[in-house]
Amino acid sequence: MRSDVELVQAWRDGQAAAGEALFERHFASVRRFFRNKVPAPEVEDLVQRTFEAVVQHADQYRGESRFVTYLLAIARSQLHRWLRRRDPVRAGIEVEHSSLRDLGVSPSEIVAARERQRLLLDALQRIPLAMQIVLELHYWEGLTGPEIAEVVGVDPTTVRTRLHRARARLREEMEALTRGARPLELDALDDEARTITRLLT
Repeated sequence: MRSDVELVQAWRDGQAAAGEALFERHFASVRRFFRNKVPAPEVEDLVQRTFEAVVQHADQYRGESRFVTYLLAIARSQLHRWLRRRDPVRAGIEVEHSSLRDLGVSPSEIVAARERQRLLLDALQRIPLAMQIVLELHYWEGLTGPEIAEVVGVDPTTVRTRLHRARARLREEMEALTRGARPLELDALDDEARTITRLLT
């Protein structure tokens, strides 16, 4: 199987099939990125916009990071553009402090088999969007600290702190949603969050 770097080079050399292979390989990751953040009708459009942006700027990928990291950084930019378009009156979107709920976004319904999964998805939408993105990249895509830093555009040294704060905030939201019932320990919360991945593909 050819690596992403080899596929990108072949695609630049005019092999359309290589580009199709790249998109097919990473389609699920991009779709997952949007599933818990935007209404269902918008998911496919944003996935398409992300891949269109990759096509338009194919020469910008230098192979210094994994292609999926580059792709998810573009997906994040597309999400921010979408949020600005739907609320052009605001000077900007406060993703560091505002959750999707604060921004008035109703993400697509994801059918969870277990109540705890449903609560986790709900809790993720209630924490600041910047925290939500960091956690989902960590839990669902298995990105490393430096890869998460590249996607969200921060210094790699801050990611560990951001993850720690985001996990603590998620746990607080879970506790609030369960009305004071015994909260999950952080390790159990991590394990439960990872089980959601298969609901989103």
